[in-house]
Amino acid sequence: MHQILSTLSNNLILYEPSQKNIFSEQFLVTVVIPTYNRYSFIREAIESVIAQTYSNWELIIVDDGSTDDTATYIKSIPDKRIHLLELQHCGNIAMLRNIGAKSASGQWITFLDSDDMWVPEKLETQLRLLQKEKKSWGYGGFELMNEAGETIANKHGTYHPFSGKIIHQLITCEASVNIGSLIIERRLFNETGGFDINKKLFCREDYDFALRLALYTEVSVVPGLLVRIREHKSRTTITLNDGPERSAFVYENFLSLCQDKKLIKIVKQQQAYHLADASIKNIKQKSYWRGIKQFGKAILKGAKPKQLLSVLRNSFIEVYRNIKKDKLVLVI
Repeated sequence: MHQILSTLSNNLILYEPSQKNIFSEQFLVTVVIPTYNRYSFIREAIESVIAQTYSNWELIIVDDGSTDDTATYIKSIPDKRIHLLELQHCGNIAMLRNIGAKSASGQWITFLDSDDMWVPEKLETQLRLLQKEKKSWGYGGFELMNEAGETIANKHGTYHPFSGKIIHQLITCEASVNIGSLIIERRLFNETGGFDINKKLFCREDYDFALRLALYTEVSVVPGLLVRIREHKSRTTITLNDGPERSAFVYENFLSLCQDKKLIKIVKQQQAYHLADASIKNIKQKSYWRGIKQFGKAILKGAKPKQLLSVLRNSFIEVYRNIKKDKLVLVI
């Protein structure tokens, strides 16, 4: 474990040693980890927090009614900075993060999923930059790893660091704010209202939150690696079968806040893209009527002709395949 963390630190852009003397650990940072039956992974997540070069932190672990040995393990850790909140299972990650943030004592709040890991300089690197740039929130680089902790290719494309006013890049997904790299002043978190607990935003609540932050405030970014995201068969986002619909709802939610006409146009284009994608996925799952409705919504939101033709082509292909496999069944 220590060898892995040592290797990771080499990927960071580090500051000159002379600056160490002017950097103070005066700020308490609250780390929030929501978890549910992650005993096999949470040990490494917690160890990556303990290994931080910045030591003035408290760790609040919000356990969503785990039925494995998660709670037993956490209680066995001899570190007074670590606190466990045991809840009845609700399955709402946004709610768990909000509960953890509400219990925070720190001036800064940051988040880590229980199957992911930080590099050792994560907190120190971000706090240095936030103090220097006088920003109220920040994010940074990430990479994917497999269950064994080995680095794997990022299926979402190359990470690009954007700082300042990033709302345009965030809407178009040129910028990506991973929840494990997010750090925010508790004041700003409370003013923004925290994570939206609407069930339609499940597994998209972090993107919704980042959009709201980026709409009103500038951000600080660390170009180097801060967090490693674990890909595994039980990862929550992998189990979703309606991801595009949830993404489309993020944009629907955002439209109620945005008044910039140029941004609104881009948001609707992105929404149309995800609705078109949702249409194809529903057709694949033989939910034909639902797919047709999503296709209609994509048209209303201004989907590009190329998108619509792609939906029609792929839909016909899927319907033909389904007919060959069995009788055509209309699933509503």
